[in-house]
Amino acid sequence: MPDSKSFYVTSKCWTLAVPLFLTAAPLVLTAVPLFLTVVPTTANANSVSNLFRKELEQRFATSVLLNDTDVFTFGINNFDPNKVLSLDNEDIGSNDSVSRRQNITSLSLPYTFELPSYIEDNHQEVTLRLSALRIENDVEYAAANKNDFQKESVVSGYVEFANVSQLDEYWSFSSAIGNHISYYRNDYEYRASLLKPIQDQLDGVYLNTDAWAYIIEPKIKLMYEDKNDWGKYKLSTSWHYFNGFGWGEANNGDIGHPEGWYIANEAKIFYDLVRWDKNITSMYSSIRRIDIGGDTVASMGTTSYYEGSVGWLLNPNLFNDWVDNVGIGFTINYGSSLKGGSLVIFFNQD
Repeated sequence: MPDSKSFYVTSKCWTLAVPLFLTAAPLVLTAVPLFLTVVPTTANANSVSNLFRKELEQRFATSVLLNDTDVFTFGINNFDPNKVLSLDNEDIGSNDSVSRRQNITSLSLPYTFELPSYIEDNHQEVTLRLSALRIENDVEYAAANKNDFQKESVVSGYVEFANVSQLDEYWSFSSAIGNHISYYRNDYEYRASLLKPIQDQLDGVYLNTDAWAYIIEPKIKLMYEDKNDWGKYKLSTSWHYFNGFGWGEANNGDIGHPEGWYIANEAKIFYDLVRWDKNITSMYSSIRRIDIGGDTVASMGTTSYYEGSVGWLLNPNLFNDWVDNVGIGFTINYGSSLKGGSLVIFFNQD
């Protein structure tokens, strides 16, 4: 049964790294960078390499988090909930967060299927997923009339094997091991003249370069599900840890070891509105809290955040082996650098 859900990404953690690495100055530079006028020492070069390695670790770690559709919901259109709901709360959105979202392109294609079961109340599942994230940004310099342009991409393949045990009528427990192979690419256009004198030193190391990472992710999940005449509700908690290593051209091969963890606690309600034969129209709502640690914290700007969703679902009773339901709704992220609302297309929401 395919399992495809939308998710969302932010560009806050993907801003231009090179001026920051080489000068320790703000992203929008107010003067000519120091590295343009001073010959770097060995100590400075090592410091730059260490900073860039940490940025690469954060990029790969953040892609693990954002590619999990049970943790983030990606929308087809973004909005500031403060304007829609006449609120004044910086934790649920801002003009800047909505603007950042417009720079994001995201794609996720997951597929989950069950293996033959030989033990009662126990089965195994395999999940395959191909995902891609791309962020495009103009890089502004106060000392230049033109903006440079940067595009960063992460393409990931994922394979997971899970064992699911039905403990009783309501409770189930699963343990799984996931494997990520991710490719990072940085494309940078020197439209301004500020960095052109050192372009040869930057290209292939910090800019216009690429890297790979392999990440392993063990996880467990406990779920409670109660079905009623009016619909059903689900409660779940899942615990994830991931660790890996990188290689490639970027940073002279010093890619680092992406590492992190996250805990997702969620409640879902499906309320059936209309039943006609096998076709079901229902309302869907969910609330989740995500706690994170490791290399994802700096990227997300927090150690925990919330996400709430409301939507309308239709089970069309067509292509049942592939489609459980489709629908439309919206989601609001609270407390992270991804804060804001999104219009969402639901697909196989469970």
